[in-house]
Amino acid sequence: MELSESTENEQDEAIEAVFQIYKGTGFKPPPKQFTVLAAFFLTISTSHISNVRQPPKVISLSTGTKCMPAIKYSPRGELVHDSHAEVLARRGAARWLLEEIGRISDSREYISEWLTRTDTTPSIDPDQPPRYKLRDGVEVNMYISTLPCGDASMGYLASIQDKTMAALKSINTFPVLAPHQASRGRDNYNRLGVLRTKPGRADSPPALSMSCSDKIAKWSVLGIQGSFGAKFLEPVYISEVVIGEVPLEQELRSVVRTDCERALRGRVKNTKDLPQGYTVHLPRIRFTQSPFVHSKTELDIIVKTTGSCNESLCWVADSKPAEVLINGLKRSTPPRHRYAEKYRPLLSRISVFNLYYRTLNLEGLDLIQPQVTYTGAKTAASSMRYQRAKLALFGAEGPFAGWIKIDEEFQCFTMDGHCLKPTVSFET
Repeated sequence: MELSESTENEQDEAIEAVFQIYKGTGFKPPPKQFTVLAAFFLTISTSHISNVRQPPKVISLSTGTKCMPAIKYSPRGELVHDSHAEVLARRGAARWLLEEIGRISDSREYISEWLTRTDTTPSIDPDQPPRYKLRDGVEVNMYISTLPCGDASMGYLASIQDKTMAALKSINTFPVLAPHQASRGRDNYNRLGVLRTKPGRADSPPALSMSCSDKIAKWSVLGIQGSFGAKFLEPVYISEVVIGEVPLEQELRSVVRTDCERALRGRVKNTKDLPQGYTVHLPRIRFTQSPFVHSKTELDIIVKTTGSCNESLCWVADSKPAEVLINGLKRSTPPRHRYAEKYRPLLSRISVFNLYYRTLNLEGLDLIQPQVTYTGAKTAASSMRYQRAKLALFGAEGPFAGWIKIDEEFQCFTMDGHCLKPTVSFET
């Protein structure tokens, strides 16, 4: 889909705003280390308040390339397992949406430029339509400084591999997998259109986190608001994904375009039996030549990079100051205090759990008892429609039937961080 010149200019303006926010945080990777930057931003043609053009609003921004191996997962919710930039940015966007609902609920004088109430009244009915939605004309867009890991980058990786590495990663050197079974990282790189876990060294313990390509495709069906957001919001879909660091060479660019169309759109376009309110919302895909200062491509012009940065930056608009994570925890967290509330990462599961509880209170829906667990609250929060949409995507007949689910033992913590023994299995 071709964009109008005005739309392209608007997106370029948004990317420049992302870069300026990133610069303003003061975050820099160590010398010779690169990182990946991702952000979510909102656009609207005309302001509903002032009746003039509203500039794009960046609502979340993150960097990161790391993912925790499953053997290091925490059962108490304080650890961020997946620190890839795209995943952190989505968690930041979901947090902004909940906080924006809180601002609307907390003040009659506050008028959101981006969200509006529906005619639905607050209710504990699990099948009650959500009370909030995006204003008419508002679009959610995603920026990524490079190709997302997983299916969207397989063709590009294959084209730049040397023959030795290509042979090692070839499908012929690994056991044959069932069509829906996920590949590990970049193994079987010429298996296209399949689910993949996060990349990692071949000798490292495996991660259970799905690739960023898989997660972006998932959001095209379920929305970016998550289970907690589904309690309050109609599905929030991405309208456009803007990707940087794509080669200019026409043949390779065509390969990348084909991969992105398949990975982010084609794999889920035929999802069936979605409930009312949910649809397959396929994002436009656009490439940008705007360079990210700490990308591998840009740094390699100046100095040969030695690897990716271990730290991740997390920033959410209209919220607390930016945080830096390392190994899933806030930088400089004393080991003996990692469970303390003041050291919880803004985007950790337990922090979002507590934010959900506060939002319920502001909406007059104080439903959570002290011993309710994170997984129990998520199941109660998400409407029957959201659960049916997940079944359509992840069920036995769904396109992502092979999606790897996080064990419930890592989701059975309460709002104060106590870990309870799992009794019933829930999906992630």
